[in-house]
Amino acid sequence: MKEFLKKIRLIDYLVIDLDITKNEFITKLKENVDEGSTGFMSDSFDMFSSSKNEYKGHVGFENFKIKRRKRLFDTTMNLAVASGTYRQKDNLLIINTEINGFSGMMIPLYIFILIFYSIFIVMFLFSDSIGGGGIVPALFFTAVHASLMLGLPYFMMRRSIKNMKRELDRDFYYLTRKR
Repeated sequence: MKEFLKKIRLIDYLVIDLDITKNEFITKLKENVDEGSTGFMSDSFDMFSSSKNEYKGHVGFENFKIKRRKRLFDTTMNLAVASGTYRQKDNLLIINTEINGFSGMMIPLYIFILIFYSIFIVMFLFSDSIGGGGIVPALFFTAVHASLMLGLPYFMMRRSIKNMKRELDRDFYYLTRKR
């Protein structure tokens, strides 16, 4: 499954080299990440949180798993979850991050959509109420509608990955700056 998600670009990777020690980076990252779950329904009440931190998740000494916190009136879909490891090499900290935009909760949605449109198309094909000339436009409209219903969530997940990659690159860089 993971290889398939890589092929359709719902999993992407980011490698960042920073001029900071591992312990200092972990301390600064923990200050900017609220401890919490990164699951699908875990962000339901994030927009009502009074925390100023942009991320929530888990930050440990060997790895991290974070997700961007939802904000009130935020129009971007924060679906991506970043998990990664860090290692120190001389005076550089190398952060290997995997950004996953696919949630397991999307599988039932896609299955439901495929079953619904399959039944809908079969009903069109075996229906006598639509005249012989009306079935082609109806099938065309159904196919266009189905492609939108299947394609929009996919492109939202892809955009979420792109945004998370850009934001992590920016935020990790600013964590290394002295305050």
